[in-house]
Amino acid sequence: MSLSDRLFGGRGGELAKPSFGTLFPTNQVLVVLLIAVLFRLLYWSLASGSAFMHTPVVDGSFFDIWARTLAEGRVFQEQPFFKPPLYAYVLSFLYRMGLNLQGVLFLQMAVGAVTCGLTLAVGRTVFSSRLAFAAAAVTAVLPILPFFESQLQAESWTLALTLGSLLPVLLVISGRSRPSAKMFFIAGALLGIAALGRPNLMLQVVVLAAGLWWWGRSGGRLGLGGILPLVVGFVIAISPATFHNMKHGEFVLISANLGVNLYTGQSDGADGVSAIPVGVLWDDIQLRSQQEGAKGPAASSRLLTTETLGWMAKHPGQTLQLWFKKAVLVCNGVEGRNNFNPMWLAQQDGVIVLARWWPATWLMLPFAIVGLVWAGRGSAPAWLLKWLVLSQALAILPFFVNARFRAPLLPLLALFAAAGLVEVVQAARTRRWVPVAVMLVAAVLVNIDWYGLGQERWLARDYFNQGVIASRTYDGRAVDTVLAAQHFQKALDLEPDDVDFNERYGALALSEAQPLVTQGLRLAQGGRSAEAEKVFVRADHLLTMAENLHGKAAEVFPRSYRSWSNLGICQMWQADIQASRAQLSLAAGQDKAAATFALDALAGYTDATTSIQTGMRVNPAQPEGRRYSQMIWGAVLELPDLAPSIGQMQRQLRQRMGGSQ
Repeated sequence: MSLSDRLFGGRGGELAKPSFGTLFPTNQVLVVLLIAVLFRLLYWSLASGSAFMHTPVVDGSFFDIWARTLAEGRVFQEQPFFKPPLYAYVLSFLYRMGLNLQGVLFLQMAVGAVTCGLTLAVGRTVFSSRLAFAAAAVTAVLPILPFFESQLQAESWTLALTLGSLLPVLLVISGRSRPSAKMFFIAGALLGIAALGRPNLMLQVVVLAAGLWWWGRSGGRLGLGGILPLVVGFVIAISPATFHNMKHGEFVLISANLGVNLYTGQSDGADGVSAIPVGVLWDDIQLRSQQEGAKGPAASSRLLTTETLGWMAKHPGQTLQLWFKKAVLVCNGVEGRNNFNPMWLAQQDGVIVLARWWPATWLMLPFAIVGLVWAGRGSAPAWLLKWLVLSQALAILPFFVNARFRAPLLPLLALFAAAGLVEVVQAARTRRWVPVAVMLVAAVLVNIDWYGLGQERWLARDYFNQGVIASRTYDGRAVDTVLAAQHFQKALDLEPDDVDFNERYGALALSEAQPLVTQGLRLAQGGRSAEAEKVFVRADHLLTMAENLHGKAAEVFPRSYRSWSNLGICQMWQADIQASRAQLSLAAGQDKAAATFALDALAGYTDATTSIQTGMRVNPAQPEGRRYSQMIWGAVLELPDLAPSIGQMQRQLRQRMGGSQ
């Protein structure tokens, strides 16, 4: 028997028909689990010191807040689900069980180890025991999997559920189990539960149904009849989310985030790899949707879907360019960022297993490509897995490409990588050079960083997130504004035109200036001019910094109404300081200096009014705009009338206010 026959179990992947229990041979399972557990312990020992392991950010923060709200017995949102709900409810259950963040992450790594065992079982339905074991061992040491298992994300759970859903179908079409409606129902139910965490798995149920149809067409008993229980199981599993959404007035199967994800992948600002982070751009999407009549997440999703499809029709060349870029990145060895960058942990936090040289996706993909082309060509289960890989890869392209979206493909790709390695060895022995050449070309193409994702600028968002972590409390940790400022500044050094970096750093400076302004004005009112001036100098420095940052944010993105509003507050407080200086100078008999300070205050109040009104034109519904405008008018009326322009402005204000002053 040839090496190929021994490893693939005979031509076409045909094996003896073991019982269901032999899918998990004790010795192999124990070895795979041991490898997976030891590797995850190594990963944790390296990563546990990172701030990202102790404070959830971005999506993780959202799910954390959602889960804590549910755990406290409160309603999170009285509307259709915007994000898929599975993980929030799993997390809330774990919180109610008494697990803290670290406990949840440890549990998810244990689930990741189980996933490696499921990879072994799935592999044994398609290829030989040896090949399945090799693929499971490879999966156990892929560092990007514990990277996501150690975040508050659904991936560890949905990946295990997805592999579990494949087993009943593969057992039947490989001839290892008798077909039954129950088997297909279980498969559909498991896949439906997984889809509650990753809605794009709805495409997978279509692929499985098509595979069963083809298998039934070829004479497989209960092939066509298995489609109905598969679909019924899936529909029943997702129905709680559907009923929740219908209860809130919208027919949405799982979650209403399709539109924003499509918009993220295809729009003027899309780069094919970057999500729209929570911040200025996210706020603007919500504001635009509301202003165009979308009253909830489902209506907003429809609006953004229509807008994106229209953009694609008007920009076919740019759309094709983006899709080509995303197709390249799906097959590339570079692990792109999502929420935070694997490169951050590798370079900044010493997690060496995420370093570029560590055997990982970059090494596995060239062999996986060979396996997808040549391995198991006569095997129905292998073809089903190939279609699942292809469909899930294609399902990423309408959105944006990052490591998290590709991670669910990795266990299946590990199977084909193991098969591809065998194919390359056999091809070299028999002098069939095409598979060898394909592997070598793929190894080169996969390992070129075509779009510069390994450049330092891609760490800018991670520095920013570190600043966000330092600027807020979590689990008893105190705020560290100095550290936050350092991280925000580093983010700006790398990406000076990012609107969120400028806006958030400006907001930090403004929040630090506020108590100083209050303290200085109080000292000035008490006649303690020397002490007040010392405080004013410190406040001036922070307000000037905040003014520059908010001004930059408004320049980069003129629809940032919060930036305009905060810019107006900076200018208003600067004017308050100048007005206070005018009063102090007047009391000291320094009329000329008082007049200069008063005119500076008037100019500052005028600039503040302009900034706030600009923000109000973008978002007329913001209540603080009107309040700050009234505060500015009152401050102008209190200025000492030391110049004609001051008196003229005060008269105009009194007329505008109906002569009430």
